[in-house]
Amino acid sequence: MLALLACLPVAGTLLVAQVLPQIGAAFPGTPGLDLKVALALTIPALAIALCSWGTGWLADRVGKRRLLLGALVVYAVLGVSPMVLQDLGAIIIGRAGTGIAEGVIMTCSTALIGDLYPTGKREGLLSLQTACASVAAVLFALIGGALGDLGWRMPFAVYAFSVLFVPAVLVLIPRSEDAARPAAASGRTPAALPKVPLLAVCGVTAVLSICFYVAQVQLPYLLNAIGAVAPSTVGLVSAMANAAVVAGTLCFAFLLRGRAPLIGGGISFLLTAIGLAVVGMSSHYAPLCLGLVIASFAGGVALPTFLNAAMALLNPEQRGLGAGMWQSSFWAGQFLSPILVIAVTGATGGLARAVLVFAGLALAALLTVPWLLRSPSRR
Repeated sequence: MLALLACLPVAGTLLVAQVLPQIGAAFPGTPGLDLKVALALTIPALAIALCSWGTGWLADRVGKRRLLLGALVVYAVLGVSPMVLQDLGAIIIGRAGTGIAEGVIMTCSTALIGDLYPTGKREGLLSLQTACASVAAVLFALIGGALGDLGWRMPFAVYAFSVLFVPAVLVLIPRSEDAARPAAASGRTPAALPKVPLLAVCGVTAVLSICFYVAQVQLPYLLNAIGAVAPSTVGLVSAMANAAVVAGTLCFAFLLRGRAPLIGGGISFLLTAIGLAVVGMSSHYAPLCLGLVIASFAGGVALPTFLNAAMALLNPEQRGLGAGMWQSSFWAGQFLSPILVIAVTGATGGLARAVLVFAGLALAALLTVPWLLRSPSRR
């Protein structure tokens, strides 16, 4: 059940990405329309990035189960609010609140996996968490595309799905997880946080996230640059890409699990660079889809690699804060990705050229991975 909770924040991006052009068309004449439409998509990621450190710290002190239950309810209420809101600014504010709830859900569920399961089993469940998010991404992409054909507001109805998890959390998560951790409760000084290696993992996670979401978020525009397509077609292609994420996650689970993060990190950045380069140079649908699949497979390898690397550094008293730091870095990358794409597109004169710039960024990141992720003692 904890692994399944990773499905919920996925909806924040993929349900909406398919209808971005329609949202822009619904609010003609709005000043800064392109930026505001991008914010409507990515503001939840910014909220997660800004609040996850704080929610992780709070979870270690007041209990993860309690925070998780409240977040599930808030997620459902604010998630469906764009169905009735008539102002783009109000929609952005509601999406920001949804993002805060998503940050709590991801931080608490990830930390609970670390608390409730030992090393070995924990790695498998964190891999399953990524796999569940990827499978959900396939479903949400298809659902979002299909509902988008009925109107841009319809995909937001899926957010109500979160209330089904409330009874599951009440029944399956021990009530002891409502309590603070011993160090926080007693006031004694907790073990020192391994800042340098943890920040190194978070740094490469942020760069990977920026590159990973370039093709994912810009997919409708990349496809329409070749020829006009319906939201349902965009959803189908997006579902194919997220199936590749699942394949990458399974590759980690069966081949790379337990190995040094250097291997998974190096593979993921190399394939991301190759995939984005193919996307950026494509003038037909087939090679564009191939490049998207390669980059998406790379993301499937990278996410459990870096998440497991972060969790392995932490003890139970630190796991909420550490999980929050990792979530902040990942979602900061997701938020920054479309904004950076807009800026780079303006500088280079085209979206395809901008994608090639991010392919170069992934290749440059590949060169830094051996230093950033080697053991602290060797550094």
